[in-house]
Amino acid sequence: MTPIPNGLSIGDYQERLSRYKDAENEKNAMISELIDNLDKARSEYRQTVLDLESERVGRRRLQDRVAELETLTRSQNGRGFVVVLIDADADDYIFQQRFLNRNEAGGRDAADELQARVKDYLRTIQIDVENTEIVVRAYADVKSLHGACIKNGKMKNGASLSLFVHGFNQRQGLFDFVDVGPGKESADNKLRECLDFFIGNRQCKHIIFGACHDSGYAPYLGRFAAEVSVRDRITLLQGVAIHPRIAALGFQRILKLDQVFNPHMLCTVPVSSSKSSPPARATSSTLPTRPLTAATGFSNAAALSHRLGPVIRNENRKRIDKMLDVDITSPYLGIIRQSKLCPWFYLRGRCEGCDGNHRVPPLNARESDYLWYHARYGLCHKIRKGKDCDDPRCVYGHEEGHRIGSGKVSG
Repeated sequence: MTPIPNGLSIGDYQERLSRYKDAENEKNAMISELIDNLDKARSEYRQTVLDLESERVGRRRLQDRVAELETLTRSQNGRGFVVVLIDADADDYIFQQRFLNRNEAGGRDAADELQARVKDYLRTIQIDVENTEIVVRAYADVKSLHGACIKNGKMKNGASLSLFVHGFNQRQGLFDFVDVGPGKESADNKLRECLDFFIGNRQCKHIIFGACHDSGYAPYLGRFAAEVSVRDRITLLQGVAIHPRIAALGFQRILKLDQVFNPHMLCTVPVSSSKSSPPARATSSTLPTRPLTAATGFSNAAALSHRLGPVIRNENRKRIDKMLDVDITSPYLGIIRQSKLCPWFYLRGRCEGCDGNHRVPPLNARESDYLWYHARYGLCHKIRKGKDCDDPRCVYGHEEGHRIGSGKVSG
């Protein structure tokens, strides 16, 4: 091969060109690799930016949620409240006469006394009363309650329960004595709904429940007795006594407010001018001093059970009912009916356990006759079955076809 004038042959140039091509190819490959890596890095960068933005949004949401929870916590730990629920229709929760007889002034004083006594109690269970509102909801049929209080002697004739209620409601901003109108279920339903609502409200620190006289509340309260955290938020407000079925639920906190409510039930028989005055009432000290349960029953040693016998029969050997010294026009019959006294306890002296009222002081002879008269509205179960009753202490009616033994009542 003929050399080129500069001393390099064609082959040398071809070899050099080949090396240049290899270098160019390597450069192009490197550039392609760099471009690929750059593209990958840019994709990763974009994804990182998106992830970062997502994290930023999530963090902001978390911060907002934390702020909400902190606000809620401050709210819950701040100025909570305690609610007092009262079945004001019940004899156990009638305000004292010193309040009832003074109309609006008495209502204001009753509200003040109730608030003061509740605060005293709350301090004993470590509730900060200075940062806790006290809410009171008392429910009653005001018209019927006023009439009953007048008849029972719990209010003087010139006093007005409506004015008492006005004073009570106006004295404290969160105190409400609510007139639910006629019907026992009206107050009961209100109390149940309120208890449900306040149990679920975490700002409600405690509930004082004033309807412990009535066994009808036992199944309802039983829903809350099993859970300790809920049960400990409830205090039973005791009137004369807590019904055994409610006492058996195991609530540990019990409050008695004798400074506010009547410490014992009042029950006075009106006496007509033609009748002699009944003997003085037995005092509440003759009542059992411990709660009775259905297991132990109810005993009343002061019952005038000897007055029930003997069995009286007519010429056809049919049992007839003893004549009773009862004035059928007396409002005391209504009082007896409302009091729901247990005839077995007050007339026979023993009850094995029922939902009746066993809490008032023992009855005298005339009062026993009124209760016996009322008990005769129920026909003896043996007579209903067509059988004969020879129990000298049976308190029920025995003259089938007669209301209670018509013609057997004087007055």
